[in-house]
Amino acid sequence: MENVLAAALGQTKKVLIGIGEEWAYDNKNISNDIAYKKLLDQAKDGFEWLVPFIEYHYMTTHDDSRSEAFRKLHELIKDKDYYIVSTIYDYSDPENLFSSDRMVFPCGNMELLQQKHNASGPLIPAVNSEEFAQLMAQIDKILKNNGKLAEINKVIYCDDELVFNQKRRECRDVQYNEQAYLPRWNNYQEWLSGTLSEDLLILELGVGLEYPTVIRFPFEKIAYINNKAYMIRVHEKLYQLTEQISKKAVSIQGNSMDYIKEA
Repeated sequence: MENVLAAALGQTKKVLIGIGEEWAYDNKNISNDIAYKKLLDQAKDGFEWLVPFIEYHYMTTHDDSRSEAFRKLHELIKDKDYYIVSTIYDYSDPENLFSSDRMVFPCGNMELLQQKHNASGPLIPAVNSEEFAQLMAQIDKILKNNGKLAEINKVIYCDDELVFNQKRRECRDVQYNEQAYLPRWNNYQEWLSGTLSEDLLILELGVGLEYPTVIRFPFEKIAYINNKAYMIRVHEKLYQLTEQISKKAVSIQGNSMDYIKEA
């Protein structure tokens, strides 16, 4: 089974990659950090809105445990005509490994801010926001001085609260702004239409049932329709295949990041 991916990559030029929940940032590291754990515990008492910002602060000041897996994935597909679709909203690529025009994140990202109650308002790069920089500085201060979250005010822009441009279950009261990902989604659909009569490797990594209509179900349909498609599904628990594609796909039980790192 170890040579399945290498053999499949050797027989195709086009690769469709789906990255799911197994590749999301592991927040256990934050919880194990005493200083950050204190902040997260405080946030439970009326400051839940700060949790994504605390997570961002931690992620941008600590090593990302996913980096090795992303580097290895890039090494495997860098010479292919690839497209990546992912439901994680906390992807970070400081090394600029992948081409941004070959990736789409329908659930948003950690780089853009949006107004909480305006799904058609402006999208603001976090690194360009003075208000966001002030918030990060306040978190810095609280961490250093063992302060209280009550000292922090919400980030306001044009009379509305600024939040991350992310679609996440704990933020159901946010009107998700789709402007960032829709152009990329259209680009993805155009790319996909050009693979129907081509050899295509479909590599599904750690995709569960949180957003099955984004990757899991569509990938199964693509594998079924395209007679030249071959699919590899890797997941710790949800690795099973449907009967319709069982003869042109392989399922691998295991952590998909570990699988890529060991490929």
